[in-house]
Amino acid sequence: MPRPSPRALAVAALVALLGLGALVACHEDASDPSVESRAPFVLPVGSPTYDARSPAWAVGPALHVGDVVLELDPAPTAFVVTRWGVHYLAEGSLWSSDGGAARRVAQVDATSLTLSPDGRHVGLMDAARGPQDESGTPLAVPVVLDAQTGEQVLRVPAPVAAQEDMGDLEDLYEDAEVGFLGFDADAAYAADPVAGGVRRLPLDGSEPTLVDRVPALAGERGTPVRLRELPSDGMRVAGPGEQSTAEGWLSPGGDALIEAERNRGVWYDATLGTPHPVETGDRHFYLGGWVDDSTFYGAASARGSALRPSGRTVVVTCTLGERRCERVGTEFGLSGRQSLLFGTGRPALL
Repeated sequence: MPRPSPRALAVAALVALLGLGALVACHEDASDPSVESRAPFVLPVGSPTYDARSPAWAVGPALHVGDVVLELDPAPTAFVVTRWGVHYLAEGSLWSSDGGAARRVAQVDATSLTLSPDGRHVGLMDAARGPQDESGTPLAVPVVLDAQTGEQVLRVPAPVAAQEDMGDLEDLYEDAEVGFLGFDADAAYAADPVAGGVRRLPLDGSEPTLVDRVPALAGERGTPVRLRELPSDGMRVAGPGEQSTAEGWLSPGGDALIEAERNRGVWYDATLGTPHPVETGDRHFYLGGWVDDSTFYGAASARGSALRPSGRTVVVTCTLGERRCERVGTEFGLSGRQSLLFGTGRPALL
């Protein structure tokens, strides 16, 4: 058989090299979450050792779930704790960890995460991977993922007809509310100005609808309510048309009220409005969430603003009907550049 010429060998080598490069590039595109893609992304499903119903908080890269500490890099700006892992936002991306090194899932440019009441579904507004307008701004798309299977169960952009008339998205998003609002038992809710307002997105995949009134959506701290101060230093839920004096939370069991801003360690009977002081061990108390219907947790701090603790701080749990709260973990300090971050969802109320 004739021996190939040096020119033919060089061409064959170049073709092989280009082919190998194409295969490598294809592999990187498929696995690199920073690559923009319309394809659904999935959540890793792990087997963490923590109790997902324990109080959860983060200071810098250290995320505490009860007695278990996860060292996350990069540090979270928002997180939810599920029975299959922690999912959090940092540097414009969604990340996951079940106790090991954090894994980058996808660039989403979201600002908040939400967990459904049963702890099964994670919701966010994907502002990085949707169709783009003429200026290159992506359409924000509500996304729901199944934390148990990792699969994306809902990805519901605004109707095509609405997208054709969406104009400059950057200007629209500056002037109108946009975001993932939360879950009720059967659906997710998202504010989507391109679609025309707040949309109800059934978890069974049936047709989304626009709603005029959003129900009170329970979250980590309970159900948001408007409070009205009573002459006897008590507090009750403000009625329709009444002026409120504070924002607060109704407990999962519906029998306790707690102010949203810092307080002196007190909860109020939801029916009678009577105050019930508790000994948090320090001057200010900031609600973090509920472990169950009758046990809440939060930060007891020596100093702090209306919404943020600072200085010497410890996380405590308090039980309705009991005077003294119990410490969770050890005391820590919060400097001017450090902040305490509570989760925005856990399966705490199962």
